[in-house]
Amino acid sequence: MIKVLTTTACGATGIRFQRVCQCLLNTSVLLLTVTVAVALGCDKKPVVTPKQPPSVVVVAVVQKTVPIIYPFSGTVQAVKYVDVIPRVTGYITERKFVEGSIVEKDQWLYEIDPRPFQAALDVVEADLTRSNAQLTFWTGEVKRYTDLAAQGAGSQQQKEQAVAKEAETNADIQQDKANLETAKLNLEYTRLNAPFRGRIQNTKRNVGQLVDAETTILTSLVQIDPIYVEFKVTRNELFEMQAVTSGELTGIKADLSNIKFKLLLPNGKEYPLEGTLDYISSEIDPATDTLMVRGIIANPEESAKTETLISGQYVPIEVILGETPGSLLVPKAAVVESQLGEQVYVVNDSKKVEIRDVTVGTLYQEQYVITSGLKLGDMVIVEGTQKVRAGETVDTAGTAPAVPATPVPATPVPATPAPATSVPATSVPATSVPATSVPATPVPATPVPATPVPATPVTPTPAVSTNPAPAVPAK
Repeated sequence: MIKVLTTTACGATGIRFQRVCQCLLNTSVLLLTVTVAVALGCDKKPVVTPKQPPSVVVVAVVQKTVPIIYPFSGTVQAVKYVDVIPRVTGYITERKFVEGSIVEKDQWLYEIDPRPFQAALDVVEADLTRSNAQLTFWTGEVKRYTDLAAQGAGSQQQKEQAVAKEAETNADIQQDKANLETAKLNLEYTRLNAPFRGRIQNTKRNVGQLVDAETTILTSLVQIDPIYVEFKVTRNELFEMQAVTSGELTGIKADLSNIKFKLLLPNGKEYPLEGTLDYISSEIDPATDTLMVRGIIANPEESAKTETLISGQYVPIEVILGETPGSLLVPKAAVVESQLGEQVYVVNDSKKVEIRDVTVGTLYQEQYVITSGLKLGDMVIVEGTQKVRAGETVDTAGTAPAVPATPVPATPVPATPAPATSVPATSVPATSVPATSVPATPVPATPVPATPVPATPVTPTPAVSTNPAPAVPAK
């Protein structure tokens, strides 16, 4: 009886142990499966997409006729500038102009009190009348004494005295006539007129003030249409300009009067009118090694009643000496400065990059003239030079205009991100790799079916035990 009871207790204990071990085994299998799945997902490397060639914007080298332009710094100078100074002394009675306005030639500017000069004119006219009367008298006396002398009734001395008086009166008449002209001029000088059309400056004397002849400056008058532009040319620049104008470079001789120039205004815009050169100095200033060149250009009055160009103004000048047909041009953005000099990145027919050294000429309309290193039709990179190397294959986004083109967006090559495979801590779902790089090979967590351990039925023993084993319900 006791043996049976012992066996039953041991059996029950063995059953418990078997079930615990089975649970531990099931858990171990599950953890192993998850670990293998995660390991398989982590060990698979993403498929690397082949590197796309960098995109660049290219433009073709063009050929145009380019003017030969020499830039200088010039100063605007008035064609005429005079001070208005009175020729007679007197008091100002009227001012006939508006300060700062345009006055026409012979326009009345000032009036000096004319009354003293009118009185002087009247005196001179009276003297002339008296002299004419005396001349008439002595002319008659000369005739009378001449007749008497011929008859022997008069003396020769009286005749000679009459002739002398006639000559003296003639001299007085000439002097009176000269005084009359002077008096008339002085009277005219009381009215001051503009010597030419121009812009009048502010007055320095007002009505009622005394002015002195040939001394007092009343105002100034400036002629600024047309207007001069003066600039300095160095010895080397003069030599180059002479080579161009002589036809040595272009084959066409240029006369001085045919050389045009343009001006740039302070706002950066180009002055709408062109001027011509009219004077070149014949000597070089040894202090500056330059000589003076002068041009003349129209400067019409605008609707705002002012001229665009003002005397004394600084202006950049572009002198056009001729033209060079067949010049090769590239956009300004295509030229790259390096330690070796100016370079241009060229895309050849194989879509590979070539770096060429070039010789850059003048800048014309935001394009550089290339004198060597390129040929017509070459495709040069104007955008994207910083991301390419010599010999590298590129993707040309197309031909761009010479001016800054609308940026062609590079073909987006998504940088294949390698997202970290996140395994939630709470549960381990089937790890799916993003479809961008690795085809998601979902590794389902292989469910290990819990092997049910059938409850080993314990045959009830009719024997009564004092400590019966509790029944373990089967799972």
